[in-house]
Amino acid sequence: MTNVPSTEIEEDEIICTCFQITESTIRSHIAQNDAIEVKDVTLACEAGGNCGSCHILIQLFIDQNNYKKKMAHTPEPEEAHLKNNEKSFWKKLLSKS
Repeated sequence: MTNVPSTEIEEDEIICTCFQITESTIRSHIAQNDAIEVKDVTLACEAGGNCGSCHILIQLFIDQNNYKKKMAHTPEPEEAHLKNNEKSFWKKLLSKS
C-alpha cells in the first residue's frame, strides 16, 4: 500500500471567501467535471472568479484529484512475483560466477 495523502474533508471550510464556496463544493465540481484548470472550476461554481487568493488551493485540489485518478488506474506491483523470487539480485549474480 502506498502512502497517499488524505483528501478527506474534516471540516467543510470556505475556500473562496469572495463567493463563500466550500471545499466540498469545489472538490465535487472538480471530480464531476474533470476540471484540469482553475478556470474550469470558476466556470462551474464561481470559486476563484474574483480576487484569486484561493487559486492555489483550487489548483491543489485539482492536482490531488488527478493523482487519485492516476493511482486508481495504476496496477499494484506484483508482490507475489517478488516473494517467489527467493534469491536476491546479488546472490544470483554471485552464484553465476
